[in-house]
Amino acid sequence: MRIKKNHCLILVGPAAATLNVADWRVCDRAAGSHVEAEAPDAALIAITPGTPSPARVRALADVPYLPVLALAPADWIMRHDWRALGYDAAVSAEGMPDALADALADWHRDATLATLDRLEASFGAAEVAGLVERFGAMLAAARDERDPAALADMAHRVAGIAGTLGFAALGRLWLRFSEGETGLADSARRAAAYAIGTIARRG
Repeated sequence: MRIKKNHCLILVGPAAATLNVADWRVCDRAAGSHVEAEAPDAALIAITPGTPSPARVRALADVPYLPVLALAPADWIMRHDWRALGYDAAVSAEGMPDALADALADWHRDATLATLDRLEASFGAAEVAGLVERFGAMLAAARDERDPAALADMAHRVAGIAGTLGFAALGRLWLRFSEGETGLADSARRAAAYAIGTIARRG
């Protein structure tokens, strides 16, 4: 079954402006327009001289934990520490469109929501609701934690529960962080915030 275009994507830069990204609709919050009632789910920045930083895009969109992806030539991706620059993924322009679709799939909420529905059907609404509520509190603590040692202590537990509940991208990021990839800390926090938003949308 094809996913409906109920996820909102900001496109930044001339090379991105004309893209038609499968399963995503375009919103213009980064341009300063707040007509869109729903906050964007992700942003894609096509890297050229003068394109705004991820921090600037998040500020303009008024979404502090917005996932931001870079669309760039392969050599730019190899030469830059794009995670340190604030990006959550980097997609080679030469690998379009499949690589872009795969990267953006990490920020689609539908698969997670479907997993939660299946768990609820198997184990009951009250049981799943309690588990999700406790997980949400854990994610909020991880999102706000700034002590590296404390964050490392949380990481493996977050990764394990994330996988069980269907938060696949979240689980992968926190597992890698738990295994020593400390440069993923900011992306892991943004993924935690994103998952909190998914839980809130489910109600």
